[in-house]
Amino acid sequence: MNSQLDAALRDHAVQELAAATAVLVADHDILGSVTNLLAGCQRCLRADGSGIVVRRPDDGRLEFLAATSHRAEDIELYQAQLDRGPAPDTIASGRPVLAEGAAFDRRWPELAEPFHTRGFRSVYAHPMQWRGQTLGAVNLFYAGESVPDGAEPVTRAFSDIATVVIMQSGAVRTTDVVAQLRTALTERIVIEQAKGVLAYTEDLTVDAAFERLLTLAAERHRTLSEVAAGIIDGVAGTASKMPSATDEA
Repeated sequence: MNSQLDAALRDHAVQELAAATAVLVADHDILGSVTNLLAGCQRCLRADGSGIVVRRPDDGRLEFLAATSHRAEDIELYQAQLDRGPAPDTIASGRPVLAEGAAFDRRWPELAEPFHTRGFRSVYAHPMQWRGQTLGAVNLFYAGESVPDGAEPVTRAFSDIATVVIMQSGAVRTTDVVAQLRTALTERIVIEQAKGVLAYTEDLTVDAAFERLLTLAAERHRTLSEVAAGIIDGVAGTASKMPSATDEA
């Protein structure tokens, strides 16, 4: 892989960045904006999956933050639980990590089986950095034996904007970084719950439920977190109206 961008890729990157950042001038939620950026980066570089893992500044634990598919989410969760893989290595070093084909198996043999069974063969991970501190990693997963040319500069651009979305302001203290990451992680929990509700009530796969959630947010001109919370509240409201066994007796 080299870092040279051809004209077509450069134009595509500009279009995806423009589309993903357009919502930032209006009300937006952290996770919805970050997910849109992640999806734009994946489309631009023709990856087969992508995700973000972050490291909590307060206790150093890895946390899964976002993914564009259930397959990618599984890999991010494996990395967070084991503290092994391209994301932990990128976060620890503050440098990009590239592993193509068999190189992945040699470097992280304990991750090889779950990586391959989910259809991936190569990975490119890029650090999310804020004022000298590495907050997390953007990870692109590929079904093929190689990562396309131009991944480094494009992923860096999307990663930098995603980091700014999370932090949202100028000078911040470590406690502010912790608070912002906690907010993003809380939003992720609500969105995961809403995906489960949609998958069950509309008989969808998890990936299709997430796409449905994104569509609803766009149609209603609301943030992803607001739509997810509304779905959860709707289920809770329905459940509260159902007669209990005592009432029926």
